[in-house]
Amino acid sequence: MNSYFSKAFAVALGGFLASCASTPHSASSTPLQGKPQLAAAQQVQSDAALRAGVPAPQASGGVCALIPEAEQNVCPLQRTPVLAARQLVKPLDAKGYVWTPAGAVVYMVAGPGLTPEWLGHLVECYQARTAAEGNTLQARESCPLAESESSYSVTPTRNGFAVSIRAPDTDSAKRIFDVSQRLAPGNSPQMTALAVKP
Repeated sequence: MNSYFSKAFAVALGGFLASCASTPHSASSTPLQGKPQLAAAQQVQSDAALRAGVPAPQASGGVCALIPEAEQNVCPLQRTPVLAARQLVKPLDAKGYVWTPAGAVVYMVAGPGLTPEWLGHLVECYQARTAAEGNTLQARESCPLAESESSYSVTPTRNGFAVSIRAPDTDSAKRIFDVSQRLAPGNSPQMTALAVKP
């Protein structure tokens, strides 16, 4: 009788360990986040390039891998229709009575072949190229992702993506929201503030 329970225990333990080892851990359930301005200053080399003694590629070349040259300066938020834009706010005081702008969330439609990971890659490439070419001031008039020192996160929605763009200061956050509003159609549901943790 004792051996029956020990065999059953061993089978159950083996099944549990096998299920733990085979459980997929998907990164798509968590938002993608980044600050690619820092990546523009770094040069990335692959192991093969290091072994071969090939010089490091330009920073934007590594960040923009697989993206055609003609598409690297296109705002990723303008690749598919924008449904709406909402302002992000954060509490200014400890009790949460006073709020200040923190950025915007842009809701966009999914397109063929556009995944959260690829959209994140497009954003990082765009931000790195904009920073490297020094045209941030001109680019931020038409794309909220061009704001310097901004960070982003991509979250899948039912029919597309929610791209959250945050800025460290109030002026930049206001500009991000203003440009995001211009991307959204005039009849879209907007203006409802979303609270975010600071």
